[in-house]
Amino acid sequence: MKMRSLKAIGASAAALALTLSVAACGGGDDAGSGSDAASGGDVTIKIQTFNNMGFSAPTDTRPGADLWSKYEADNPGVKIEETVAATSDDARAAFNTAIQAGTASFDIFAVEIDWLPSIQAIPDSFLDLNPFVGDNDWLDWKLKQGTTLDGSKLLGMGTDIGPQGICYRADLLDAAGIASDRDAVKEWLGGDDATWDDFFKAGAEYMDKSGGKAFFDSSAAIFQGMINQIEYSWVDADGNIIADTNADAKTAYDKLTAAAVAGQSAGLGQWSDAWNAGMSTDQFAAQLCPAWLVNNIRGAAGDDFVGWDIADVFPGGGGNWGGSFLVVPEASAVKEDAAKLVAYITSPDAQAEVFATAANFPSSPTALGMEQVTSRMEPFLNNAPIGEIYANRAAAVTVVPFKGAQYFEIQTSMADALNRVDVDKSMDPAASWAQFLNDVDALK
Repeated sequence: MKMRSLKAIGASAAALALTLSVAACGGGDDAGSGSDAASGGDVTIKIQTFNNMGFSAPTDTRPGADLWSKYEADNPGVKIEETVAATSDDARAAFNTAIQAGTASFDIFAVEIDWLPSIQAIPDSFLDLNPFVGDNDWLDWKLKQGTTLDGSKLLGMGTDIGPQGICYRADLLDAAGIASDRDAVKEWLGGDDATWDDFFKAGAEYMDKSGGKAFFDSSAAIFQGMINQIEYSWVDADGNIIADTNADAKTAYDKLTAAAVAGQSAGLGQWSDAWNAGMSTDQFAAQLCPAWLVNNIRGAAGDDFVGWDIADVFPGGGGNWGGSFLVVPEASAVKEDAAKLVAYITSPDAQAEVFATAANFPSSPTALGMEQVTSRMEPFLNNAPIGEIYANRAAAVTVVPFKGAQYFEIQTSMADALNRVDVDKSMDPAASWAQFLNDVDALK
């Protein structure tokens, strides 16, 4: 029963990520003129998002590009209703319920990348977005992620991507006597040839010089960066589960848990209240930093907090963590209008505007060359040139992991395994790995 529930959740998550993909792929000369609106009728398009995707009007706590009002002004008769789920899990559950029932409670769903395999397993449930692409473009690997395995159908248009740098507390490094300017931190972490061994070596040095303070935030968070550099981690190209035999994944687990047991991890459960509180205390000095996480750090620490910075470096060369898509269910009564809106949201101009206002990094190569992106500085990160840094980090991505239909469930089991070692400390690494293998075996 529990395993069936997890599989259902995984299917819903994949579908949600696909929704975001659809939005990024949209565009073209006819984007924005809904079919019903064009014939004189009024059209209401309902979209479910989560976190802050940056589409709506800005508020005191949520930056945004105000795309809804702009689209409505250009398309009389069209009204957009956005529902922002409290968490991605809530969004995934709502998506799953709608798809299983064959109804369209929303005309557009935003979905995360890890949920895409389940969407690709039921392609007939989603509108092919290829006819609506127009002049929109995506990085090759982003476009591939939103396409069916046979390449025949575009299920999701891509919105943002998650190229990663290393965010760090310059004030804590200074206090430990470690040079904290960006170039120095880049070299300290290994420079252009940085490895995970370099990262953990730096962590040991920080612990030594800081009097034993933890270096990074969470083992589960660090592992996301490590596993996303392995092309076939949990499932092979034929859909076979290889999590229990993958030596590369086991090596990553062993290195990470050894560092955690040595005290380099603050032992904070990612997304927990304690983890958020750690953004403004001295509990850790560094964390993996995909572009979208900047908003989380700033939101947790406060706009006026001084100390955070970012280095243009990443162990293993480069890596992408996260990113979303927009998908349109076939069951939507206004699916063509919805697809045109998705194309508008994911156009290069819209992606550049979302980055300029909400810091969600574009997946469009055209947008990456726009002045709004290239000149973007982040005051919260000591005026770091994040447009330039994240463009460099996106260019460094060479491996896009294959995520089969059971990837989400297995990755969740791995997070549980790491948390048993790092957060609640209920098991040692060997025992927790054995439990992970049991969980994986139950999925076969």
